Amino acid sequence: MVPGDVHSALLAANAIPDPFFGDNEKRVQWVAKGDWTFSRAFDVEAGFSEHSSLVLRIEDCDTFATVFLNGAKVGETDNRFRRWDFDVRGIVREGRNEIRIAFASAWSRGDERAAAIGRQYPMSCSELAWFQNGSLVRKPACHRGWDWGLAQMTTGPCGDVALLASDGDRIDYVFCDQTFSDDLSHCSLRVHAILESGEDVVNTVEIDDPPLWWPAGQGPQRFHEYAVPVGGRTLRGRIGLRKLELDTTGGAMRFLVNNRPIFVKGANWIPCDAFDSRQTPARYRDLLESAAAANMNMIRLWGGGQFEKDCFYDICDELGLLVWHDQMFSCAVYPADRAFLDGVSAELEHQVRRLRDHACIALWCGDNECVGAASRWYADKITPEERPSYIAEAKARYAVQSEIVRRCDPSRAFWPSSPCPGVADFEQDAWHDDSRGDMHIWDIWSQTQDFSEYRRYKPRFCSEFGYQSFPSPEVAQTFCPPGKARSGEPDFEWHQKNIGGNNRIRTSLARLFPPARDPDAVLYLSQVQQALAIRTAVEAWRTLRPRCMGTLYWQLNDLWPVSSWSSIDYGGKWKHLHYHARRFFAPVAIVAKPSPDSPDELEIWALNDTPQTVAAEARVRLVGFDGSVAGAETVRAVLQPGSATLLRSRPLASFGGAAERGARFVALELRGRTEGMSWLHESDFFFASFRDAPIADASVTAEFDGLRVTLSTDKPAFFVWANARGVPGEFSDNSITLLPGEPRTLVFSPKGHGTDAETFRRAFSLSHLSSSFP
Repeated sequence: MVPGDVHSALLAANAIPDPFFGDNEKRVQWVAKGDWTFSRAFDVEAGFSEHSSLVLRIEDCDTFATVFLNGAKVGETDNRFRRWDFDVRGIVREGRNEIRIAFASAWSRGDERAAAIGRQYPMSCSELAWFQNGSLVRKPACHRGWDWGLAQMTTGPCGDVALLASDGDRIDYVFCDQTFSDDLSHCSLRVHAILESGEDVVNTVEIDDPPLWWPAGQGPQRFHEYAVPVGGRTLRGRIGLRKLELDTTGGAMRFLVNNRPIFVKGANWIPCDAFDSRQTPARYRDLLESAAAANMNMIRLWGGGQFEKDCFYDICDELGLLVWHDQMFSCAVYPADRAFLDGVSAELEHQVRRLRDHACIALWCGDNECVGAASRWYADKITPEERPSYIAEAKARYAVQSEIVRRCDPSRAFWPSSPCPGVADFEQDAWHDDSRGDMHIWDIWSQTQDFSEYRRYKPRFCSEFGYQSFPSPEVAQTFCPPGKARSGEPDFEWHQKNIGGNNRIRTSLARLFPPARDPDAVLYLSQVQQALAIRTAVEAWRTLRPRCMGTLYWQLNDLWPVSSWSSIDYGGKWKHLHYHARRFFAPVAIVAKPSPDSPDELEIWALNDTPQTVAAEARVRLVGFDGSVAGAETVRAVLQPGSATLLRSRPLASFGGAAERGARFVALELRGRTEGMSWLHESDFFFASFRDAPIADASVTAEFDGLRVTLSTDKPAFFVWANARGVPGEFSDNSITLLPGEPRTLVFSPKGHGTDAETFRRAFSLSHLSSSFP
């Protein structure tokens, strides 16, 4: 299996049990402790070996490998993130050849390095990982286990293996510099072709009225095709032309694309599967199209994973998804000896040159949470006397990283770490200080705080915050024995990697809701509360524009079936959160929130992220849980481009006394018009938790018309969930509030294959809040 990984090969041979099922994860740890060899035969055509340059190129080689061609050793690798070129002149031959790659255990090599160094370099999630020396091996950190991922230290030739022949004119990298006039009416495009000799061949193309590339929601994703001469041939390429800047003046953190400030909306990305052989273009497209469908315009590629496959960046370019790109360091302290930093330099020179022409990449970030790791974490492993030396090593690494970005991609900003205030400040606690830079906010989850605590923060840019849920019942059934797919069962609990995570979910459920009717209802309610948590944060922070200019929740996806912070289950099924994200990230939206200045006031806000002026009409209704309407108001406003507008601020008392408010909610609707487009956004606001609320026992009915289903109710029904069990696909909307006399039609879009109306009808089921209680 080339490209591929050892676990996938062993699974295909039925040599190991499925690591995703039950607690099989711990039964296959022996795989990572062994050495493995991959080999195959291939044919070379006549005349191929006569070229002056013959190179064996290996990418994503994970990790410690010795490479043999026709029995001769041609080289060694020790870094997954580097590109390795080996000279094979005089070794490759016409006809049949054999390549053999012998992989040494990264687990063993990491332990050997640690023993030789005699100094600890701790990494997060050590309580979950069998392998403790992740900082010392250059492979995805999450392979050793994370608080959402299984521990499978896989190995193998995970990328392309190619034999390249040339006569001194091979092009190793192509990248472009873009220089725009102030009004963007002209672009000078300098095309660099780096030859194998190191020569930089530069051609300049002048472009009038350049076709601009925009992030999703701001304009089309156009591309310019160029053709330039290089060494007697024509080099052709395609690139998205855009001017991108990071503005940090006055403590701000905002991205400007084509001179326009962009409010960033998105999520964090982890590898799309635990095993490389399953990281297919179809899997990437499904997840990234789901992100775009939820009105996201940025993905943060997290530093504990991997530099992604080409298709990831190609699809992000196509969909207008900006990429906050961490470099591959996370939650750890790392060495800074010469050999380590030389390896880092080689990997980053390759990766930055390889990726810099993608319009989607917004900035290079040095790492994830390593400032905190060096300055404050791991008190049980790092003494106060040792701490300054670890900080010095982190600064040395940042110096190398920033220099490579300056030299290899000077048009993009280098952000030292996430979170940080813009410089590698080892004194500022960027988890709690919202005055500048980006923040990670985790205390609401880790301390099981009320979701309203998100509103305490006024971040400039929040690049991590999250709340967990259980997986969907269909997903839980893939890793639990029949009848055991429920909270509390041993195999279900094994698929929770955040220490105390399931207890946090259950504690929060007890605070928000009455007891659930059955195990499936527990899973349903956990996803409802996850959606409520993230919605509370995002809606509040979007009203802070222009102070706050970005929210990236943790996390978009899973790499195996698990209880986690993801909005999309392993396998691609949208959770409640993802449907809510489509609404709370909507370009034109209406939200209600308590006033940060006066907790006895309720504010109604209209949000407009589009570049057009929107003529808006808002309808605000006070509705009882029995369906009665206690009051209504219509507000008209003109929403300026890129704005958050306060429509109304009303005393809570105007919605009734405390007891009356506990039996009511606010239903919000915003209709907007721009030239050639109309908008409709609906939202709601609840004054108290649902635990003691007089929620009516609603009767929700469904009428089918092919793959369309119209839902109606006799009483208000909340978080109405349409499901087509066993049929891959998503609905046009879901997890909705349904009111009497206001039917809603949902359209089901199958994934991957056609689904007839009868199959859809048989698979269809409905859940809602009151149906989840006894």
